[in-house]
Amino acid sequence: MTETIEKIRSQIIQDLSKIIELQNKIRQSELEKEDIIKDLCLGIIDVIDSLENKINNVLEKKLSDYEFNKSVQTFKIIQKKLLQLLQKYGVTQVHFPNNKLITGFSKVIGVEPDITKENDTIVSIVKNGYNRGNKVIREAELIVIKN
Repeated sequence: MTETIEKIRSQIIQDLSKIIELQNKIRQSELEKEDIIKDLCLGIIDVIDSLENKINNVLEKKLSDYEFNKSVQTFKIIQKKLLQLLQKYGVTQVHFPNNKLITGFSKVIGVEPDITKENDTIVSIVKNGYNRGNKVIREAELIVIKN
C-alpha cells in the first residue's frame, strides 16, 4: 500500500512539474508575441513619422494648388490606413487632455519659458506617442513650458 501511494505521489509531482513547465512556455510565447507586435507597430509608426515629414515638406514647397492638394491627399490617405492598421491591433495615439504633459506617456525633449502659461503645457508634439492598452509602445516627444 505504501509503495502504491509513493508511486501515485511521484506521478503527481511529475505531472505538476510538466504543468509548470508548460505554463512557463505559454508565458514565454505570450511575451514573444508582444515583442513581435511591438516591433511591427514601431515599424508602422516610423512610416507614419516619415509621412508627417513629407507632408510638412510639401507644405513648405511652392507647388501648384493641384499638385499640392494631390500630394497632401495621397500622404494623408496612406497615413490614415496605417493608423487604422495600428488601431486594428489596439494601438492608439496618446492624446493630451488640456494640452498638458502626461508623465509615463511622454518625454520632454525641449522646454520654453512663457510666464503666461502653466508649467508642463505642451508647446509642440515633435513625435506622437502610441500605446497598446495600458502599455506604452513609444513615448511622445514634447516641447513644454517651464518657467
